[in-house]
Amino acid sequence: MSKKDKKIEIQIADAKVSVNNVKLDGYSLSIGKKAIGEIAELDDQFVIVKDGIASSFHKKLEAAVAVIVEEYNLNR
Repeated sequence: MSKKDKKIEIQIADAKVSVNNVKLDGYSLSIGKKAIGEIAELDDQFVIVKDGIASSFHKKLEAAVAVIVEEYNLNR
């Protein structure tokens, strides 16, 4: 029996993200009302922010979003 794929809508909104107590322009990712991650723009790179600390750096926004979604799916 095959399992049907559910379509999940991920919303990306502009936000001020706090990294090491410094506010930077960035994005907030959410599914419904639940926030699943934050991305900040720093030196032409995109930084995944976890608990106010830079977690990993990516050259493209799409790559950072993919990592956040992957981590969300693995931790559900």
